[in-house]
Amino acid sequence: MFSFAKKQNSYFQTMANRKRKQKDAEELSTENELLKLKMMAELGGNFLGSDELPPEIENKFLKQIMSFHKKHDTAKRTTLYQKIGSPEYNHVNDISDKQLDRELSKIWNIMNKHGVGLSVLYDVSKREIFRFITEELFKLEVDDVTMKGWTNQYIYEEFHPTEDYDLKVAVQQCVHMIFTKGMPFFGEQFSEELKDSIGLSIEPEELLEKIEKFQSEFSQLDLHQIKMIVNSKNEEAKIAHVTCEANYRTQKEKGQRFKKELAVIEFELEKADDVLTFWNIKQIITDLF
Repeated sequence: MFSFAKKQNSYFQTMANRKRKQKDAEELSTENELLKLKMMAELGGNFLGSDELPPEIENKFLKQIMSFHKKHDTAKRTTLYQKIGSPEYNHVNDISDKQLDRELSKIWNIMNKHGVGLSVLYDVSKREIFRFITEELFKLEVDDVTMKGWTNQYIYEEFHPTEDYDLKVAVQQCVHMIFTKGMPFFGEQFSEELKDSIGLSIEPEELLEKIEKFQSEFSQLDLHQIKMIVNSKNEEAKIAHVTCEANYRTQKEKGQRFKKELAVIEFELEKADDVLTFWNIKQIITDLF
């Protein structure tokens, strides 16, 4: 005899297996505003977000921030070295020039695996980078918080400031946006007269589409190292030209071997009128997209 309980269980199982109706843009926008109000009440400050950010991406970003802060509140303090599993390494003075590339690559891969990234905006020697990582970065005290898809990003020049820092930070942020899937897109960092590689006007939303199309070609995309050269800077005219070399790895499909890639990207920038140290990107010249 087929009981009512079995029918009831079958009904609920069927309902549970149905996909939830996806929220439309208006519903997501309303939810985002409520999330911002909640964040301001719980975390303080004034979180405005971005009008140019798609609601679904902003929603995911806001929830990630809240999740991060919840974990942060209960996190223990540790060193960055312990956070990445306390790997064995040789002292910088005990490594020959021939061994340096291999040892630096090994340390860098371990850091990336544990969600730790390092950007070097200037032309710094590999030996200095290795020394900095093992003698300074490893000793840094951090919160023991790990979230899937999140990277704790450090910049060498924040520890050793140099000239043109603000200019190169603007480029560095854009490069990470290009090579990091799911990274929030902020249109405010681009000029109102944004141009594409051949000098045609382009909206930030169109640029985002091009970037996402490039990223979709790979199962995995890992930025390894950035090197920048300020080719020219005119403070009076408030313009600058920067060339960036981005070393990265790609994986077409899961299970396949990674391929090392090098991209040379040129940036034209202009200084923002309302912020003395802030630079806007006016043109991106690349063959990536």
